[in-house]
Amino acid sequence: MNQQAHIETSDLGLILHDGGLFSVRTKSADREWAPDPWEGIPCRVTYEIADGARRAVACGGLGRCSARTRDGGSVDLVLRSPDGAVSVETRLSLDRNILHVALRRVDLPADSRLVSVEYPFRSFHLHSDKDDGYLALASGEGCLIPTHPVKLGTTAFFTWEDVARRDLSHIVETNPSAPFYGARKNGAGYVAILETTDDFAFQYLLNSDVQDQFDTRGLQSPYERIACAWPVWLAQKGALGYERRMRFEFAAPLDYVSMCKAYRKEAIAAGHFVSLADKERERPQIARLAGAPYIAYYAGYPHRAPGYPGFEYTYKQLQAAIDDLAGPMGLRRAFVHFWGAYAAQPPDCLPFDTAPGPVGDLGAAVAASKRHGFLFTLYNDISAQLEETRRWRPELQWKTADGRTRASFRWSRTCSSQYVRLLARHMPEVVRTLGLEACYVDCINSGRMNECYDPAHPLTRTQDREARTAFYQYVHSLRLIFGGEHVGWWNAAELEYTNGCGAFAGSHLLLRQFSVPLMQLVFHDALILFCHAGDDYTTANGASFEDKVLRDLLRGIPPVFFLNLRDHARWRKKIMDSYTVMSDPAAAVMRDEMVSHEWLTDDRMVQRTVFSSGVEIRANFDETEREELPAKGYEAKGLPGGPRRGGFASHWETACE
Repeated sequence: MNQQAHIETSDLGLILHDGGLFSVRTKSADREWAPDPWEGIPCRVTYEIADGARRAVACGGLGRCSARTRDGGSVDLVLRSPDGAVSVETRLSLDRNILHVALRRVDLPADSRLVSVEYPFRSFHLHSDKDDGYLALASGEGCLIPTHPVKLGTTAFFTWEDVARRDLSHIVETNPSAPFYGARKNGAGYVAILETTDDFAFQYLLNSDVQDQFDTRGLQSPYERIACAWPVWLAQKGALGYERRMRFEFAAPLDYVSMCKAYRKEAIAAGHFVSLADKERERPQIARLAGAPYIAYYAGYPHRAPGYPGFEYTYKQLQAAIDDLAGPMGLRRAFVHFWGAYAAQPPDCLPFDTAPGPVGDLGAAVAASKRHGFLFTLYNDISAQLEETRRWRPELQWKTADGRTRASFRWSRTCSSQYVRLLARHMPEVVRTLGLEACYVDCINSGRMNECYDPAHPLTRTQDREARTAFYQYVHSLRLIFGGEHVGWWNAAELEYTNGCGAFAGSHLLLRQFSVPLMQLVFHDALILFCHAGDDYTTANGASFEDKVLRDLLRGIPPVFFLNLRDHARWRKKIMDSYTVMSDPAAAVMRDEMVSHEWLTDDRMVQRTVFSSGVEIRANFDETEREELPAKGYEAKGLPGGPRRGGFASHWETACE
């Protein structure tokens, strides 16, 4: 690559090469972060032509350097497709240790619609098996993708190796948990923070050489294996719509904790962070979430109409389970979430189902929860359109640009423009009748936003975010705390809790092998980030019950149980065991920032977290004593009641005659 121009600060040098490629050199750490190593592409544009066919074109070119000083400056670039039909205008600028990137304009052929712009494309990668480092990705609770040799169990190791050499190593992340990623090599690195966050996705190469693209020709990939992430700027209704901005903050040393803390500052500045302490001043019942196990009792609803065979129950049975939690089981804290009580399936709910008993019996169960100091909520879902019900409402559903109803997951078919109206039909009466203080609404809390093209209720992704924010604010106007499923960044300011922060069996293999609590490091003191509902304590999904206890103990969160109401007795002991270990520590740190997380051993068996109040928790996931911790053991220091230490032991007892 030939150098065309450069600008620099005391910390960084930006070198512009042929074709619009650029690299960055960090001076203190003497690291170079290079552009696309495969095809030398600085930018890729995808657009639709009049017949709906999609085209993806590489764009490159030269630019003008408006400054060349040690105090920084900027470079304006005009990048064009080979046929000149597509042009992209960008700006790069330096400020101390920060590279600012702006996507300013996109011009397309007439009668075309923009789909996405990938810029900077495949930049600042790591060399797999060469660089000692990792990518840090905000997927689920967060994960690392190491580029150096890894220590994993036998089957996990060969799965890691095999999947990294398949098409699964190239991912389009349409639902990231937060708008940042980072890379570290040999101790130094960068964090990439998106500043315009309504219309974007990420692409990841996870130690990939895209060999799958050459398999059918019997060829080996000519590319070196790399780990890389880059932004995909999504069109706003077929056009760029507005300037897109991001920045790269370079530092040495840098690790994933530092990356999270850099993004935490951005989240606070953008208004995406409101602390639990501040929320509690408006909704004091939040205090009862402190250390409260999330116990969801399932009775077939909403997947089946009430009374489905095998899921019959009574409200008195529900109250008996609640009384058992507080009585013989000895729980002083609990968050009871009941999946039942309604006669109508989503997106409706009322009238109350009276087959399990009179509504007064349901009210008595709610009153029992309050009497014991517990929180109680019912399951609700207004986003669902279930094809087997008579409540199919196509006029309320998301529409695509071609006028079709969007093919979507059955639990998220309803356009967010309808959310407030749908909930307002029933929730005030539910709250008045039962005296609820908490609310759960399913499937609407991810960070991903959507567009709707129905002329009766059109939405950009920005308007989708605004519609969901209005929905959260409506729930709060009923004096309810709110949560649901999935996790995002912008709605962390509005939620008190959510389940869905973590990996589960259906998540990507490479993205769940090296989980780290990136979201906890940013948002631990903003909302309670319970583990994923698909990885609750009644399931295995790759982690044993005791490992889940240790994992969430480190994260300072209570356990999550999803169980059939009829199976309450089967899970009493494990609910009590997890409560004994986890409740007090989780209560102590609920309002704390998670200051750090680290692996104390290179096989990740011993880990430590530290919280802003001074609480320090260590856990040993191994079957043998490690780092002065017992097998499957833990130690918590700095708790108000003094330090705690313990471990889990299991063995078979046999009798021979």
